[in-house]
Parts: sequence; structure tokens; C-alpha cells
Amino acid sequence: MLPLISIYFGGVLTLLLAILHSRYYIMFNWKDDFEKITSINARIFYTIHIALLLLFFMIAAISISYAKELSQSVGLAFGFNLLYSIFWMWRLIWQFVYFKMEKGQKIPPIGIFLIIIFILLVVSYLIPVVCRFL
Repeated sequence: MLPLISIYFGGVLTLLLAILHSRYYIMFNWKDDFEKITSINARIFYTIHIALLLLFFMIAAISISYAKELSQSVGLAFGFNLLYSIFWMWRLIWQFVYFKMEKGQKIPPIGIFLIIIFILLVVSYLIPVVCRFL
């Protein structure tokens, strides 16, 4: 039962993250930033972001639609869960390495929020993998 709940939870978190990503253009005032860089770089950056956004929506839909299969973590579901968990582990580590604060600076609220979400996503997709071997 726990693996099933964890996959649904991970699917919902992924959906919420996709919705948050859909607001980045406005939240981070990308229109002004894109005007300061070459047109091709702006297009590449925006294209990569849209691709990631679509991927998150698709993974959320797969997670929610196929939660039972993913919770069993057999075959392709095992690989999917393990790789998605590793992806979020990498993103968590990247948060600390790439977005590190200068000495004396506190992590901003968005940084704390993201760290919590990344940890929850790692755990959500790792639970079915671990439970498979118990």
C-alpha cells in the first residue's frame, strides 16, 4: 500500500512542480532577460524549459494513470522509478552545489521549498524500488 501511495504522491508533486515551472517566465521576468541575450540563446533556453515542462506534465500523468504498475516496480516500472529518483537526487545535489549561498547568507524560502520537494520526490519514487526487495 505504501508504494502505491508514494507513486500517487510523487505524481501530484511532479504535477505541482510542472505548474510552478509554467510560471517561471513571469516569476523570473524572463522577457527582459531574453532581450539582453542573443535571439538564438533565448530560443534555446526557452525551448529547453518548455521541453522540461512537458516532460514533467507527462511524468505526472504517467505516475497518476499507472500508479499501480509503477508501485509494483517490476520491469520497466523499476527502471522508471529508479531513474526518476536518481534524477531528483541529482537535482537536490545540484541545488546545494550550483545555488550555494555565500557565507553568512540564508537559503531563500524558494530554495528551502525546492529542497523539500526534491527530497520528497526522491523518496516517493525510491519507496517502490526498496519495497520490491523487502
